[in-house]
Amino acid sequence: MSAPARTPTTFAHGTDDGERIWLLGGLYTFKATGDETGDAYTLCQVSGPAGMATPMHRHENEEEGFYVVEGQVTIFADGAEHQLSRGGFAFAPRGTTHGFRLDSSQATMLLLISPGNAGHELMFREMGEPAAEPALPAPSSTPVDPAVLAAIAKRHGTIIVGPPPLPRSSPVQR
Repeated sequence: MSAPARTPTTFAHGTDDGERIWLLGGLYTFKATGDETGDAYTLCQVSGPAGMATPMHRHENEEEGFYVVEGQVTIFADGAEHQLSRGGFAFAPRGTTHGFRLDSSQATMLLLISPGNAGHELMFREMGEPAAEPALPAPSSTPVDPAVLAAIAKRHGTIIVGPPPLPRSSPVQR
């Protein structure tokens, strides 16, 4: 692995600090951006309701780690399902088809994306909208257009290969 292209800065973000984006029915908060880490990584906190899920996809430029802070989450990677609860972790190397689904009524997860500024930050910003407050967005009756998501993702080095995993009929119990 090569050294970051830029010099990282010292920083700290409080509980509700960081750029916030409403995306796919959840709240994405950048806790560390590539600009702050010298492009070493991006750290994004994701919170959402049961059933919130990403389309199945793969990255051309980044590795991604998933750390469950609260609730239950299912990580789908390389055809396997990994049901994780608080403290659980999963990793998807670049090129791996993967996605996630939040399974409990409230779930929070950290996404560790490396390297930083390789596509995810701009993709999240383009797909979502700035969050007015550190809270989940109001439920939307407007369906997400998969073709629009796929086009945005592709521009940022992510290939969507399928729909989001279907939600469970009841939350995972662990």
